[in-house]
Amino acid sequence: MNVTDIFVSINARDFDAQTAWWAMLIGRDPDRKPMPSCREWDLAPSVLFQVLDAPGNGFTEVSLRIDDLATEIARLRRANIDVPDPEKVEGFESLRWSAFIDPEGNKVNLLEGG
Repeated sequence: MNVTDIFVSINARDFDAQTAWWAMLIGRDPDRKPMPSCREWDLAPSVLFQVLDAPGNGFTEVSLRIDDLATEIARLRRANIDVPDPEKVEGFESLRWSAFIDPEGNKVNLLEGG
């Protein structure tokens, strides 16, 4: 298998609220609105993130590797998002992460290093 692109989609019961929350988390409005029920962000080359208007959502976990975990945690806390202090990952000396939950119960992991 040769994977060339990654799509991450989360289903939202409250589409507008989830879109706004993820726009705040990512730090910008969606890059595209390809249809009324979908908002898309290009997060990195070949990495697409979507929020879908789909009320029958299930548990989703999204992991985002970023350059500056401390700066992002501070920014999110200023926006009243409860983000815990970073933790080290046993066996990965240069990896730190912080995990929290979005408004609809999806797990969000912010990773730095690796």
